[in-house]
Amino acid sequence: MVLYGTQIMSNGIFKSPVHKVVTNSERERISLAVFCLPGLNEEIGPIDRLVDQSRPRLYKKVKNYVGIYFEYYQQGKRPIETVKI
Repeated sequence: MVLYGTQIMSNGIFKSPVHKVVTNSERERISLAVFCLPGLNEEIGPIDRLVDQSRPRLYKKVKNYVGIYFEYYQQGKRPIETVKI
C-alpha cells in the first residue's frame, strides 16, 4: 500500500518510517522503492487475527487510501494519523 498500508494492515506491528534521503559524497547509494496500490474501492484495515484484547485495533478500515494519502501529504500532514482510532 502507499507507504502506510502495511502499517495499517499489520495493526502497527510493521512501522512505515518518514522517508528521508541523506546523501554521501564518498559512497554510492542504491535505493529500491516498492509500491502496491489498492484499488479505489478496496477496503484496507488491520487483519482480524492481529487484533485482540492484548493488541486492540489501532486503525479504522478505509477505502481509497491512495486519495487520502495524497490529500494529506500535500498539506504536509502524515496520512496515517487520519485513520487512527
